[in-house]
Amino acid sequence: MSIRKIIYFLLSGVIFTLFLGLSACSSQTTLYERWNDEQYSGPMLNKILVLGVFKDDIQRRSFEATFVKEVNAKNKQAIAGYTLMPEAEDYDSKEDILAVVKKMGADSVLITSYKGTIEKQREVPPRVDYVPRMGMGYGRYGYGYGGYYGSRYEAVYRPGYTVTDTIVQLETRVFSVADKKLVWAGKSKSVNVSSGEKLVKELVKLVVKDMKESGLIK
Repeated sequence: MSIRKIIYFLLSGVIFTLFLGLSACSSQTTLYERWNDEQYSGPMLNKILVLGVFKDDIQRRSFEATFVKEVNAKNKQAIAGYTLMPEAEDYDSKEDILAVVKKMGADSVLITSYKGTIEKQREVPPRVDYVPRMGMGYGRYGYGYGGYYGSRYEAVYRPGYTVTDTIVQLETRVFSVADKKLVWAGKSKSVNVSSGEKLVKELVKLVVKDMKESGLIK
């Protein structure tokens, strides 16, 4: 077997392996439910207090910090709740939160709550791929006068396998401070997330886009 042919088959194997890995483990965050108050006639929201409701305080701080960073990168103004409320348990009433809102001059409050993680299994069926087999001879099956590689194809059987998807569920709600009403809400699910930071970045992109389309932010 020629060196060119060996290299070709090695690359084919590597690419296929990477494809399987991406297919099985690629992450995706989607809003599977969303709502906005179509009767809202107040001014566009400009300064948002971001609050994360998680069991672990480190997760809460990390979520709020990443969310704010991503929102502000999109030319919006947001502030993480932990910078004003270091201990979440000390701010468990509506009055406590409103006091913080007044202090920072926020016109809206965004609250994201963790709703649980579930695992689902799915079967990936077996498949047959047709892989080019390269030749070095003359004519239509090999390296000819035209300076190209011709090809033949051989069938390669790929067995089926089971994939376990990990799904993280979050709920996000946005309240207007002026009238103390819910103006936007959405439920999201993130499948096979590689990191918490990636999850938040994907969520921010979806939330900001939808709120903008709903006329709540610029």
